[in-house]
Amino acid sequence: MARQGITRDQVFTAADALVGDGQQPTINAIRERLGGTGSPNTIHKHLVQWREARPVAAVAAPELPQALTAAIAGEIEKAAAKARAEKEQELQQAQAEAAELGAAGEALEAERDELAEQVAVLTTERDTLAGKAAQQAADLAEAQQRIEREQQAAEAARVEVATARLKIEAQTERQTEQAAEIERLRAALAEAQQGRTAAEQQAAVLAAKLEACADRAEQIEQQAAKAAQAHDTARAAAAQEIRQAQAERDEARKVAAEAREQAARLAGQLEALQRQQDKAEAAEKATKAPKGKGGE
Repeated sequence: MARQGITRDQVFTAADALVGDGQQPTINAIRERLGGTGSPNTIHKHLVQWREARPVAAVAAPELPQALTAAIAGEIEKAAAKARAEKEQELQQAQAEAAELGAAGEALEAERDELAEQVAVLTTERDTLAGKAAQQAADLAEAQQRIEREQQAAEAARVEVATARLKIEAQTERQTEQAAEIERLRAALAEAQQGRTAAEQQAAVLAAKLEACADRAEQIEQQAAKAAQAHDTARAAAAQEIRQAQAERDEARKVAAEAREQAARLAGQLEALQRQQDKAEAAEKATKAPKGKGGE
């Protein structure tokens, strides 16, 4: 806030008070009387106006006796001498005031230079702070963008983790179902293996029977060949037994082939399910493995 200057009335009042106290109304005296405030230039301007406004006594020149005139002339001379002395004193006072003004002007110039330096320093500091503020604003904007990117990455990671959890749960359910299916197929395979073993055993029995039948048929054929001339009925019976034995042999071979085919099919299904289970376990391990930044 700018400092309020002194007024003309304040200078006039201070000068009258100094004269009333028998002191000379100089610039410094008036400043002291005003509490050390006021510009010396302003005080000097008002002080000149105060001096110009002071009343000057008029001297009348009536017709007087010579002795009185001589006396008056002497008094006038004395008054003139006094006036000259006062003027010389005023001149000295003016010179002193001029010196005071010069000193005050130098002080003001020094103060002005100091203030100019302070203004330059403050301007530099202001520019520096403005640059720092702009840099801080840019850093803040960059930090906000980085925080937004990290928040988006964290949100994407949370979504990814939730999706992975759902996949793991689905894989766990599929693995449970596959494990149950594998157990069922293993039971079916075991049953098929048992059936195959039984079929193989039955086929072996049938093969033995067939071989026995073949031997018997050969014997019968031999007997029939020997008795062909004598007994056609026995020959027909032997042929019937041979056909029956061959049919039993073919049936046994068919059962054995079906048992082997079923066993091979069940083994293929079991191998495919085992591969699916291995893939599911590998996927589960890969999902549970530690991830990079942003993972859970």
